[in-house]
Amino acid sequence: MYCCSNCFSDNFLQNHIKAISSSLGKCSICGASNVKIIDPKELYDKFEPLLNLYIEDTKGQKLNILLQTDWNVFTFTKSTQQIKLLKLISNNETRLDIKYKPRYEYEQKDIRQWEQFREELKHNNRFFPNGAMTIDQIVPFASLIGVKIDIKTKFYRARINTSDRGFNENEMQKPPKDIVLNGRANPIGIPYLYIASTAQTAIAEVRPHKGEVLTIAEFENNEVLELADLRNPKSTISPFSDVELDTIYKNMPFLSLLGNELSKPIIPRTTNLEYLPSQYLSEIFKHIGFHGIIYKSSVSDGSNYVIFDDSKLRIIKTQQYITTDVITVADKT
Repeated sequence: MYCCSNCFSDNFLQNHIKAISSSLGKCSICGASNVKIIDPKELYDKFEPLLNLYIEDTKGQKLNILLQTDWNVFTFTKSTQQIKLLKLISNNETRLDIKYKPRYEYEQKDIRQWEQFREELKHNNRFFPNGAMTIDQIVPFASLIGVKIDIKTKFYRARINTSDRGFNENEMQKPPKDIVLNGRANPIGIPYLYIASTAQTAIAEVRPHKGEVLTIAEFENNEVLELADLRNPKSTISPFSDVELDTIYKNMPFLSLLGNELSKPIIPRTTNLEYLPSQYLSEIFKHIGFHGIIYKSSVSDGSNYVIFDDSKLRIIKTQQYITTDVITVADKT
């Protein structure tokens, strides 16, 4: 019986399998053909610390469910496949017919501090808030959520045209500092570049009406970008790499909270207040040394990026599009 990198969602594990595999073939678990395959038992040393994170509990859940819920380990959702693979990995030494619970409890201290700080910042003290989250509290997690974006990765920005000519390349960069308003990541007067992973996501973010014409700029980065990836810490942070699993497990809800702070939908009339916590958080990541942040789009399946310094990207081309439906556009050129 063999498994392959396609069986797992974890990037570290995928690369590990490809590195240690010495043969191509068909995967016995997911059915993929002509892929690098290994004996699942070769993964036990990677899984053992993770499996030890859980202890038996009759009121708990099956181990495969916990691994998927807590770490998004497998690419397939069927419990039968997950259990089959875990049996092979552990060589039947781990009981999968009983229930388990995590050995550790989630840490609530930072979550409570952030929620109290949000209210303090919005309604009590703006410039000298009590209980502010500090850079020192975020730094330990920086290496876990940091990702590098290779040169010439494509990004997109959309703007609804205000004239027949559309916008030129200069107007598709970040706005001038003397006119920039509050944004999800930037305070008034401090401009950042907001871009998206796809043109469709960029369009969805500006919420055009049917019949409106848009300018869409395609960007690419001219140097490697180091970004804080807050889209889904459960997928970003690998439990199979050299990390302190207990610390990561305890703080996973806090890291997810930070990601939700940037991606949650906000009612337009409350933006000035609701953007304050995410602006503060963005400032922390900026001071740590990140070039920007990746966060989930609340209106599309794609990802959004905020880039602190847009000189690290250049525009490849701009095109004009007309909105034919609320989420559908057609090339106007």
